[in-house]
Amino acid sequence: MNHTETIRQWPEYAALTRARKKIMWPLSIVIIAAYFALILAIGFTPESLGNPIGTGVTSLGITLGLGIILLCFVITGIYVYYANRVLEPLNQAIIKKAEALKQ
Repeated sequence: MNHTETIRQWPEYAALTRARKKIMWPLSIVIIAAYFALILAIGFTPESLGNPIGTGVTSLGITLGLGIILLCFVITGIYVYYANRVLEPLNQAIIKKAEALKQ
């Protein structure tokens, strides 16, 4: 058995892959749902997205588009926080154990 197969059998590796999937799927679904909701709104009710907000010149579509961008920043922040707190310690444990395996 080579080193890659050995590492894949470790409980730390299994915990890392579970932790990645635990955060990856919910965040991906949120972004995809928000993006497709905006695209569907553009496709089915484009006239409502062109309406100005209040008495200004900024339309609802521009605001929703900026909202998607801000949501992406928030999602990225959540992932970075989770990665630093959960994924990185697991990754470091695997690296340390793999270095010992090499010697």
